[in-house]
Amino acid sequence: MEAWIGAMAIGLNFFFGPISSALCDRFGCRVVTFAGALLSVSGLFLTSFVQEVHMMYVTYGLVWGLGSSFSFTSSIVVLNEYFDERFALANGIATSGSGVGSLVAGPVINYLLTSVGWKHSMHILSGFAGLLCIAAMIFKPKERRECTKLFDTSIWKSKAYVLWVTTVAVFQFGYLIPFIHLVSAWLIGFLSITSTLGRVVFGKISDFKFVNRLYLYQFSIFSIGLSTLLCPLVKNYAGLVGYALTFGFFDGCFVGQVAVITGDVVGRDKLSQAVGNMFGTLAIPMSLGPPLAGWLHEAFGSYDKAFYIAGSVALFSSLMIFGVNYMIRKQSIARRQLGFKKDSSWRVSEAETAPDSVYKDTLLLVERETTHKWVNAESIYDWYQNDKIMTISVFTRKKEVQVEDIILELKDGKEFDAVFILGEKSFRIHL
Repeated sequence: MEAWIGAMAIGLNFFFGPISSALCDRFGCRVVTFAGALLSVSGLFLTSFVQEVHMMYVTYGLVWGLGSSFSFTSSIVVLNEYFDERFALANGIATSGSGVGSLVAGPVINYLLTSVGWKHSMHILSGFAGLLCIAAMIFKPKERRECTKLFDTSIWKSKAYVLWVTTVAVFQFGYLIPFIHLVSAWLIGFLSITSTLGRVVFGKISDFKFVNRLYLYQFSIFSIGLSTLLCPLVKNYAGLVGYALTFGFFDGCFVGQVAVITGDVVGRDKLSQAVGNMFGTLAIPMSLGPPLAGWLHEAFGSYDKAFYIAGSVALFSSLMIFGVNYMIRKQSIARRQLGFKKDSSWRVSEAETAPDSVYKDTLLLVERETTHKWVNAESIYDWYQNDKIMTISVFTRKKEVQVEDIILELKDGKEFDAVFILGEKSFRIHL
């Protein structure tokens, strides 16, 4: 029963991802992180007074799980507001903190349990969780965003995003099996060390212009799957150390870059809710994989079958990446024909003028709503694919002056004309 409490807490950490990301869009990452810190402190502190195990489902599983979801999701989402040029490296460095935590937390908690008992250990851990309040104070939003919808369901209309989430979910089904069933604490330590290193290394590599992040991710998942599939054949401790080092290093690519690639798939302006919805979906396979591995161990007397399954689903997940890449390329062809650049970013908003303004925005209809935030070209195209846009004018960031308009005119529900207006000249492209 105690094991299920921990599994519930981890599962809810991801399950509440959609709520956490939606609240980040509405209230900002600072508020959500602070609320998560208070919930985490409350959950751990209340757990120390629990007399019956089933009450831990509420205090630790639910309260702490919800608090950790708020803090974890917002720590990923907030990076999107601060970093552009080195976004992948920023994610790698930020997520490396959990790798260090995994390495340190185990010995520290064991020491506390043997030294002061579990009740006082919970008091001390709740104090550590309170440090999140300090971290929340530095999550200062760069701009005030106007959010008209709490939940953005339009991301699920993207076939590339749906397949991407499915791909990650398949991988997550067997992802936790090595962590749970590698018996030696030293092996988990080796895995955590190389995972921390991998998050920074792959973050640096992913920021290079010539690197395809999706292919880099695919190679990493393939390497994890192949090494896990071969792990049962290892008969000595040195071989297990090699497996832990290999798994950990390529795991760094997954942990550090999964949010970055999600932004590549749906567009950076939709990253927060896209990541949150993905986390919510991952809660199901993450919760089912470890119990299945335990059942296989009881049925066959070894963890070999569990590792075979974990390796196989990872390899299958890596093959699914070909489909994701195909869908992304199919969407990007039309964007390139429109002259859109992947890293271009434009301000799009409703009609507004001021006596001292040097530019005038043009009406943008998106489900009878408007947006005043910076969006990228990919999002503009996705909106148009979903018949959300009537007319759109585009302005570059440079000095916030009008340099060109692009008017998209829908034809027969699928084809459209793009009218480029440059001063008094204009030309039309039919797609």
